[in-house]
Amino acid sequence: MKITSIGRTPFYGAQNQPIESEKKSKKQEYIDPLANWPLRGLGYTNDIGIAISEIAPTASRLFWVPALMYFGADIYDKYKNKGNEYDPSGKRAFSQAVFQAMASIALPTASGHIGQTAFSYINKIHGEKLSTNAKEQTLRFICNHAESNDIFNPLYSQEELIENFEENFNNFYAHKKRHFKRKNIVVKTYDTLLANCKRGAIANSDRDRIIAFASGEFKNILNTCSDSVQMKSKLEKDIFKLKAWKSLGAFTALVLTVGPIDKFVEHIIIKKFLEPSMDKINFSKIKKITDFGNEKSA
Repeated sequence: MKITSIGRTPFYGAQNQPIESEKKSKKQEYIDPLANWPLRGLGYTNDIGIAISEIAPTASRLFWVPALMYFGADIYDKYKNKGNEYDPSGKRAFSQAVFQAMASIALPTASGHIGQTAFSYINKIHGEKLSTNAKEQTLRFICNHAESNDIFNPLYSQEELIENFEENFNNFYAHKKRHFKRKNIVVKTYDTLLANCKRGAIANSDRDRIIAFASGEFKNILNTCSDSVQMKSKLEKDIFKLKAWKSLGAFTALVLTVGPIDKFVEHIIIKKFLEPSMDKINFSKIKKITDFGNEKSA
Protein backbone atom coordinates (compact mmCIF):
# COMPACT_ATOMS: atom_id res chain seq x y z
CA MET A 1 0.00 0.00 0.00
CA LYS A 2 1.40 3.39 -0.96
CA ILE A 3 1.39 6.30 1.59
CA THR A 4 1.80 9.76 0.08
CA SER A 5 3.04 12.67 2.22
CA ILE A 6 0.46 15.45 2.68
CA GLY A 7 3.02 18.00 3.96
CA ARG A 8 5.93 19.53 2.11
CA THR A 9 6.88 17.41 -0.84
CA PRO A 10 10.58 17.28 -1.60
CA PHE A 11 11.75 18.05 -5.14
CA TYR A 12 14.58 16.51 -7.03
CA GLY A 13 16.58 19.12 -8.97
CA ALA A 14 15.21 20.46 -12.20
CA GLN A 15 12.89 17.48 -12.71
CA ASN A 16 10.36 19.02 -10.32
CA GLN A 17 8.82 15.57 -9.71
CA PRO A 18 7.36 14.63 -6.28
CA ILE A 19 8.72 11.51 -4.56
CA GLU A 20 6.28 9.20 -2.82
CA SER A 21 7.34 7.29 0.30
CA GLU A 22 6.32 3.62 0.33
CA LYS A 23 5.70 1.26 3.19
CA LYS A 24 4.64 -2.35 3.30
CA SER A 25 1.86 -2.83 5.79
CA LYS A 26 1.99 -6.59 5.96
CA LYS A 27 4.40 -9.45 5.46
CA GLN A 28 4.55 -11.29 2.19
CA GLU A 29 2.49 -14.48 2.38
CA TYR A 30 4.63 -17.61 2.80
CA ILE A 31 4.54 -20.06 -0.10
CA ASP A 32 5.66 -23.58 0.74
CA PRO A 33 7.87 -24.79 -2.16
CA LEU A 34 7.21 -28.44 -1.25
CA ALA A 35 3.45 -27.90 -1.57
CA ASN A 36 3.68 -26.36 -5.04
CA TRP A 37 4.77 -27.58 -8.44
CA PRO A 38 7.18 -28.81 -9.66
CA LEU A 39 8.37 -30.24 -6.31
CA ARG A 40 4.85 -31.27 -5.37
CA GLY A 41 4.86 -33.59 -8.37
CA LEU A 42 7.41 -35.83 -6.65
CA GLY A 43 4.75 -36.73 -4.12
CA TYR A 44 2.63 -38.31 -6.84
CA THR A 45 5.27 -40.58 -8.38
CA ASN A 46 4.28 -43.45 -6.09
CA ASP A 47 0.72 -43.16 -7.49
CA ILE A 48 2.17 -43.83 -10.93
CA GLY A 49 4.04 -46.78 -9.44
CA ILE A 50 0.81 -48.18 -7.98
CA ALA A 51 -0.99 -47.81 -11.31
CA ILE A 52 1.69 -49.55 -13.40
CA SER A 53 2.43 -52.30 -10.89
CA GLU A 54 0.58 -54.84 -13.04
CA ILE A 55 2.36 -54.13 -16.34
CA ALA A 56 5.81 -53.07 -15.03
CA PRO A 57 6.44 -54.30 -11.46
CA THR A 58 10.15 -53.38 -11.39
CA ALA A 59 9.59 -49.87 -12.71
CA SER A 60 6.68 -49.39 -10.29
CA ARG A 61 9.03 -49.94 -7.34
CA LEU A 62 11.48 -47.38 -8.69
CA PHE A 63 8.70 -44.77 -8.83
CA TRP A 64 8.46 -45.02 -5.04
CA VAL A 65 12.02 -43.71 -4.56
CA PRO A 66 11.41 -40.00 -5.37
CA ALA A 67 8.09 -40.13 -3.54
CA LEU A 68 9.61 -41.44 -0.30
CA MET A 69 12.42 -38.86 -0.55
CA TYR A 70 9.80 -36.15 -0.95
CA PHE A 71 7.79 -37.42 2.03
CA GLY A 72 10.88 -37.41 4.24
CA ALA A 73 11.90 -33.91 3.12
CA ASP A 74 8.39 -32.59 3.71
CA ILE A 75 8.16 -34.05 7.23
CA TYR A 76 11.59 -32.67 8.18
CA ASP A 77 10.74 -29.28 6.73
CA LYS A 78 7.54 -29.08 8.78
CA TYR A 79 9.46 -30.15 11.87
CA LYS A 80 12.14 -27.51 11.39
CA ASN A 81 10.22 -24.53 10.03
CA LYS A 82 6.97 -22.80 10.80
CA GLY A 83 6.35 -21.07 7.50
CA ASN A 84 9.49 -19.07 6.79
CA GLU A 85 10.54 -19.00 10.45
CA TYR A 86 12.87 -21.52 12.11
CA ASP A 87 10.82 -23.12 14.88
CA PRO A 88 11.37 -26.87 15.46
CA SER A 89 8.20 -28.68 16.51
CA GLY A 90 7.76 -32.41 17.10
CA LYS A 91 3.99 -31.97 17.09
CA ARG A 92 4.05 -30.43 13.63
CA ALA A 93 6.35 -33.16 12.30
CA PHE A 94 4.19 -35.95 13.72
CA SER A 95 1.07 -34.44 12.22
CA GLN A 96 2.71 -34.16 8.81
CA ALA A 97 4.04 -37.73 9.05
CA VAL A 98 0.53 -39.04 9.70
CA PHE A 99 -0.81 -36.96 6.82
CA GLN A 100 1.78 -38.30 4.37
CA ALA A 101 1.34 -41.88 5.58
CA MET A 102 -2.41 -41.76 5.07
CA ALA A 103 -2.91 -39.34 2.16
CA SER A 104 0.14 -40.29 0.10
CA ILE A 105 0.74 -43.96 0.87
CA ALA A 106 -1.99 -46.02 2.55
CA LEU A 107 -5.18 -44.64 1.00
CA PRO A 108 -3.87 -44.12 -2.57
CA THR A 109 -2.44 -47.66 -2.52
CA ALA A 110 -5.83 -49.01 -1.47
CA SER A 111 -7.58 -46.85 -4.07
CA GLY A 112 -5.32 -48.08 -6.87
CA HIS A 113 -5.87 -51.75 -6.02
CA ILE A 114 -9.62 -51.25 -5.72
CA GLY A 115 -9.58 -49.61 -9.15
CA GLN A 116 -7.76 -52.61 -10.61
CA THR A 117 -10.28 -54.99 -9.06
CA ALA A 118 -13.22 -52.90 -10.26
CA PHE A 119 -12.01 -52.84 -13.86
CA SER A 120 -11.31 -56.55 -13.67
CA TYR A 121 -14.93 -57.19 -12.69
CA ILE A 122 -16.25 -54.92 -15.46
CA ASN A 123 -15.36 -57.69 -17.93
CA LYS A 124 -18.07 -59.83 -16.34
CA ILE A 125 -20.79 -57.79 -18.03
CA HIS A 126 -19.82 -58.67 -21.60
CA GLY A 127 -18.15 -61.32 -23.75
CA GLU A 128 -17.31 -64.48 -21.83
CA LYS A 129 -18.63 -62.83 -18.64
CA LEU A 130 -15.40 -63.60 -16.80
CA SER A 131 -13.23 -61.23 -14.79
CA THR A 132 -9.94 -60.00 -16.23
CA ASN A 133 -8.09 -61.77 -13.43
CA ALA A 134 -9.81 -65.08 -14.18
CA LYS A 135 -8.85 -64.81 -17.84
CA GLU A 136 -5.26 -63.92 -16.97
CA GLN A 137 -4.85 -66.86 -14.61
CA THR A 138 -6.41 -69.19 -17.18
CA LEU A 139 -3.93 -68.07 -19.84
CA ARG A 140 -1.08 -68.65 -17.42
CA PHE A 141 -2.38 -72.16 -16.72
CA ILE A 142 -2.47 -72.83 -20.47
CA CYS A 143 1.14 -71.69 -20.82
CA ASN A 144 2.35 -73.87 -17.93
CA HIS A 145 0.33 -76.86 -19.12
CA ALA A 146 1.65 -76.55 -22.66
CA GLU A 147 5.26 -76.45 -21.50
CA SER A 148 4.95 -79.40 -19.12
CA ASN A 149 2.98 -81.59 -21.54
CA ASP A 150 4.91 -80.96 -24.75
CA ILE A 151 1.76 -80.14 -26.74
CA PHE A 152 3.66 -79.47 -29.97
CA ASN A 153 5.01 -82.99 -30.12
CA PRO A 154 3.67 -84.52 -33.40
CA LEU A 155 3.26 -87.89 -31.69
CA TYR A 156 0.14 -86.61 -29.88
CA SER A 157 -3.17 -86.13 -31.65
CA GLN A 158 -5.17 -82.96 -31.11
CA GLU A 159 -8.02 -84.93 -29.55
CA GLU A 160 -5.65 -86.43 -26.97
CA LEU A 161 -4.17 -83.03 -26.18
CA ILE A 162 -7.58 -81.40 -25.71
CA GLU A 163 -8.87 -84.26 -23.54
CA ASN A 164 -5.77 -84.13 -21.33
CA PHE A 165 -5.98 -80.35 -21.02
CA GLU A 166 -9.65 -80.29 -20.08
CA GLU A 167 -9.09 -82.95 -17.44
CA ASN A 168 -6.18 -81.01 -15.92
CA PHE A 169 -8.05 -77.71 -16.00
CA ASN A 170 -11.08 -79.29 -14.33
CA ASN A 171 -8.80 -80.47 -11.52
CA PHE A 172 -7.20 -77.01 -11.34
CA TYR A 173 -10.60 -75.32 -11.07
CA ALA A 174 -11.81 -77.77 -8.40
CA HIS A 175 -8.65 -77.25 -6.35
CA LYS A 176 -9.02 -73.44 -6.51
CA LYS A 177 -12.68 -73.72 -5.49
CA ARG A 178 -11.95 -75.93 -2.47
CA HIS A 179 -8.95 -73.90 -1.37
CA PHE A 180 -10.73 -70.53 -1.51
CA LYS A 181 -13.87 -71.87 0.18
CA ARG A 182 -11.86 -72.59 3.34
CA LYS A 183 -10.73 -68.96 3.66
CA ASN A 184 -12.42 -66.78 6.28
CA ILE A 185 -14.38 -63.61 5.50
CA VAL A 186 -11.45 -61.32 6.35
CA VAL A 187 -9.14 -63.04 3.86
CA LYS A 188 -11.85 -63.05 1.20
CA THR A 189 -12.60 -59.36 1.68
CA TYR A 190 -8.91 -58.46 1.55
CA ASP A 191 -8.47 -60.57 -1.56
CA THR A 192 -11.39 -58.86 -3.29
CA LEU A 193 -10.57 -55.26 -2.40
CA LEU A 194 -6.80 -55.04 -2.01
CA ALA A 195 -5.19 -58.18 -3.43
CA ASN A 196 -6.76 -57.85 -6.87
CA CYS A 197 -8.62 -61.15 -6.46
CA LYS A 198 -5.46 -63.19 -6.90
CA ARG A 199 -6.82 -66.08 -4.86
CA GLY A 200 -10.50 -65.97 -5.75
CA ALA A 201 -10.52 -65.08 -9.46
CA ILE A 202 -10.85 -68.67 -10.68
CA ALA A 203 -12.86 -69.90 -7.69
CA ASN A 204 -15.48 -67.16 -8.04
CA SER A 205 -15.97 -67.76 -11.76
CA ASP A 206 -18.88 -69.70 -13.23
CA ARG A 207 -17.65 -73.25 -13.84
CA ASP A 208 -19.12 -73.74 -17.31
CA ARG A 209 -17.95 -70.35 -18.54
CA ILE A 210 -14.38 -70.63 -17.27
CA ILE A 211 -14.01 -74.16 -18.65
CA ALA A 212 -15.43 -73.11 -22.03
CA PHE A 213 -13.04 -70.13 -22.14
CA ALA A 214 -10.03 -72.27 -21.20
CA SER A 215 -10.87 -74.94 -23.75
CA GLY A 216 -11.43 -72.37 -26.49
CA GLU A 217 -8.13 -70.61 -25.82
CA PHE A 218 -6.25 -73.90 -25.73
CA LYS A 219 -7.73 -74.99 -29.06
CA ASN A 220 -6.83 -71.62 -30.51
CA ILE A 221 -3.21 -72.17 -29.44
CA LEU A 222 -3.15 -75.58 -31.12
CA ASN A 223 -4.54 -74.14 -34.36
CA THR A 224 -2.48 -70.95 -34.59
CA CYS A 225 0.90 -71.74 -33.00
CA SER A 226 3.54 -74.13 -34.28
CA ASP A 227 5.94 -74.12 -31.32
CA SER A 228 6.32 -72.98 -27.72
CA VAL A 229 8.08 -69.74 -28.68
CA GLN A 230 5.17 -68.61 -30.81
CA MET A 231 2.74 -69.74 -28.12
CA LYS A 232 4.53 -67.75 -25.38
CA SER A 233 4.61 -64.64 -27.54
CA LYS A 234 0.88 -64.83 -28.19
CA LEU A 235 -0.08 -65.51 -24.59
CA GLU A 236 2.20 -62.75 -23.26
CA LYS A 237 0.54 -60.23 -25.58
CA ASP A 238 -2.92 -61.34 -24.46
CA ILE A 239 -1.91 -61.19 -20.79
CA PHE A 240 -0.36 -57.73 -21.25
CA LYS A 241 -3.65 -56.43 -22.67
CA LEU A 242 -5.50 -57.73 -19.62
CA LYS A 243 -2.95 -56.13 -17.28
CA ALA A 244 -3.10 -52.83 -19.16
CA TRP A 245 -6.87 -52.78 -18.65
CA LYS A 246 -6.38 -53.20 -14.89
CA SER A 247 -3.72 -50.47 -14.87
CA LEU A 248 -6.24 -48.15 -16.50
CA GLY A 249 -8.56 -48.96 -13.62
CA ALA A 250 -5.88 -47.97 -11.11
CA PHE A 251 -5.17 -44.68 -12.93
CA THR A 252 -8.89 -43.89 -13.07
CA ALA A 253 -9.40 -44.58 -9.36
CA LEU A 254 -6.38 -42.48 -8.35
CA VAL A 255 -7.40 -39.51 -10.51
CA LEU A 256 -10.91 -39.58 -9.03
CA THR A 257 -9.86 -40.01 -5.40
CA VAL A 258 -6.59 -38.07 -4.93
CA GLY A 259 -8.40 -34.80 -4.10
CA PRO A 260 -11.05 -36.30 -1.78
CA ILE A 261 -8.36 -38.35 0.00
CA ASP A 262 -6.28 -35.23 0.76
CA LYS A 263 -9.35 -33.40 2.11
CA PHE A 264 -10.53 -36.38 4.14
CA VAL A 265 -7.15 -36.87 5.80
CA GLU A 266 -6.62 -33.17 6.48
CA HIS A 267 -10.09 -32.24 7.73
CA ILE A 268 -11.23 -35.48 9.35
CA ILE A 269 -8.24 -37.56 10.43
CA ILE A 270 -5.88 -34.68 11.28
CA LYS A 271 -8.23 -31.90 12.43
CA LYS A 272 -10.90 -33.93 14.22
CA PHE A 273 -8.96 -36.90 15.59
CA LEU A 274 -5.20 -36.42 15.58
CA GLU A 275 -4.80 -32.80 16.70
CA PRO A 276 -7.19 -33.11 19.70
CA SER A 277 -5.25 -36.20 20.80
CA MET A 278 -1.87 -34.48 20.36
CA ASP A 279 -2.96 -31.64 22.63
CA LYS A 280 -2.68 -34.14 25.49
CA ILE A 281 0.97 -34.92 24.66
CA ASN A 282 3.77 -32.75 26.01
CA PHE A 283 6.02 -32.50 22.96
CA SER A 284 8.40 -30.17 24.80
CA LYS A 285 9.87 -33.20 26.58
CA ILE A 286 10.68 -34.92 23.31
CA LYS A 287 14.24 -34.36 22.08
CA LYS A 288 14.80 -32.28 19.02
CA ILE A 289 16.39 -34.11 16.11
CA THR A 290 19.44 -31.84 16.34
CA ASP A 291 19.93 -32.74 20.03
CA PHE A 292 20.72 -36.38 19.40
CA GLY A 293 24.42 -37.09 19.73
CA ASN A 294 25.13 -33.68 21.27
CA GLU A 295 24.59 -34.61 24.91
CA LYS A 296 27.49 -33.72 27.17
CA SER A 297 28.84 -36.49 29.31
CA ALA A 298 28.40 -35.91 32.98
